[in-house]
Amino acid sequence: MEEIHSLMQGFSVALTPMNLVLMLTGIVLGVIIGVLPGLGGANGVAILLPLTFGMAQTPGGATSAIILLSCIYWGALFGGAITSILFNIPGEPWSVATTFDGYPLAQQGRAGTALTAAFTSSFVGALVAVIVITFLSPVVANFALEFGPPEFFSVYLLTFCAFVGTSKEPPFKTLASMMLGFTLAAVGTDTVTGTLRFTFGMTPLLNGFDFLVAVIGLFGIGEILLTLEEGLAFKGASARINMRVVLDTWKELPRYWMTSLRASAVGCFMGIVPGGATPASFMSYGVARRSPPPSPPRSSAR
Repeated sequence: MEEIHSLMQGFSVALTPMNLVLMLTGIVLGVIIGVLPGLGGANGVAILLPLTFGMAQTPGGATSAIILLSCIYWGALFGGAITSILFNIPGEPWSVATTFDGYPLAQQGRAGTALTAAFTSSFVGALVAVIVITFLSPVVANFALEFGPPEFFSVYLLTFCAFVGTSKEPPFKTLASMMLGFTLAAVGTDTVTGTLRFTFGMTPLLNGFDFLVAVIGLFGIGEILLTLEEGLAFKGASARINMRVVLDTWKELPRYWMTSLRASAVGCFMGIVPGGATPASFMSYGVARRSPPPSPPRSSAR
């Protein structure tokens, strides 16, 4: 009851007209940041942090500032899916799995459906995560503290197995890509011992290779080279989202309620471990592919 009372009190503060305007502003700014590859939610919040300095000096302004920054972060998480679906260039590392089916849907002229499904799924996953954090935070914290090196190794091994299972390429190619990732991750300063690895005396290599930069380069450069080969033709999919597309997609999404629950469970588990959003997205995609498809609607079955 105490958690419910605190939650209701938080809603009473967050749903004031001023905070609602800040929510809308933060989501718009976050989507813009998420669309720009290389920035990301954390970098976007850091860049826009000076906007909240003046707000924190006013009564109740600190809460409004937190709401604004939180909405910027949540908007950036969805913004990465926009470029993944329309251009096959993930704006965030965890948006890589979105390109597997989102971009083909956009190429079929169903970009609006893919974007609506991505937005709705993000909302459902965030809602489940907030509920779990609100009511189970003590249990979650104690569970996370029990994880040590063996547990982390097991989780990441499971993630790598999910990479092999979800890939549409032969397993050898997937393993070769993973070995390339291990090689890039080995460059830089060891976070445990502080030992320099494969820096070859070059200062820029002290921080290693940024995973986001590598992913954007692998996907983005490939699309750019393909565009150059095809005569500089614009290959981005056209997306027209109207209320009819949104409503039609929402009518179809309840068929996939089990998929949403499974993905939310995987995401909460990987967040508690913590494993991270990127492994969670690949594991959820792998579970969805191997699960039986939902039953068709009655009208089509007839």
